[in-house]
Amino acid sequence: MKKAVLFLAVILFNFKGFSNNPKKGDPKLGGWYMYFGNAKIEDTKWNINYDVQYRNYELLSDLNQLLIRSSIQYMLFDNLTLGTGYAFVDTEQYLKPDVPFIENRIFQDVLTNQKIATATVKHRFRFEQRFIENQDFKSRFRYQLGLDVPIYQNTEKNQSLYASFYNELFINTDETSRKTNVFDRDRLYLGAGFKINQKLGIQVGWMNQMLQKTSHQQLMFSLHHNLKI
Repeated sequence: MKKAVLFLAVILFNFKGFSNNPKKGDPKLGGWYMYFGNAKIEDTKWNINYDVQYRNYELLSDLNQLLIRSSIQYMLFDNLTLGTGYAFVDTEQYLKPDVPFIENRIFQDVLTNQKIATATVKHRFRFEQRFIENQDFKSRFRYQLGLDVPIYQNTEKNQSLYASFYNELFINTDETSRKTNVFDRDRLYLGAGFKINQKLGIQVGWMNQMLQKTSHQQLMFSLHHNLKI
C-alpha cells in the first residue's frame, strides 16, 4: 500500500510542475470533470455506455466543452466488442463564453484488449461523423492505445489501485479538413485509478493534448459507475 501512496504523490507532483509554465496567451492548466457509466444488460452480450464531461480551460472556470455521450455495445468475443453511439458537444472559445457552437456526433467503435502478465492492453478504433453548427460536414478517425497496470489489490474487498496510461491519435478523414491538415490532435494521458468496489471507481490523471499549432494540459478527474439492468 505504501508503494500505491508514493505513486499517487509522484503523479500529483508532476501535475504541479506542468501547470507552472503556461505559454503566454494560452489557457492555464485546465480541468476535466467526468462521469462514466456502464449498464450491462443481464443475460445478454449487450451493454449501454454513457458519459458526461465538463471540460474547463482553467482548472475551475471558463468552460471549454460540455460533452454528453451514449453508446450501445455488443461483445462479439471475449476480447472484441463493437459499438455505435451519439454525442452532443457544446464548445466555447477561450475567454469568449458568448460565442459557443454545437456539434452533433455519430460514432462507431471497435474495442479489443489483451493481457500481458498482470497488465491489460486496450485498443479502441473509433470513426466519427461530425455535424458542427455553421460548418461543413466533418469526419474523423481515432485510435487509442491504453495500458492499465495493477499496483495494489485486495480481493476480499474487491478493491484495486492501478496506473493508467493511454495515447490517442485523431486523424481527419473528410476531404475539406484533409486539405488543411490530416492531423487533428494527439492526447497523452498518465493517471491512477482506484476501484472502490464492484460498482464504483475513481480516477485522477494528467493529459497533454497536442493540437496542430499548440498544446494544452489538463488535470482529469473521473467517477466510474457499473450497474446491471
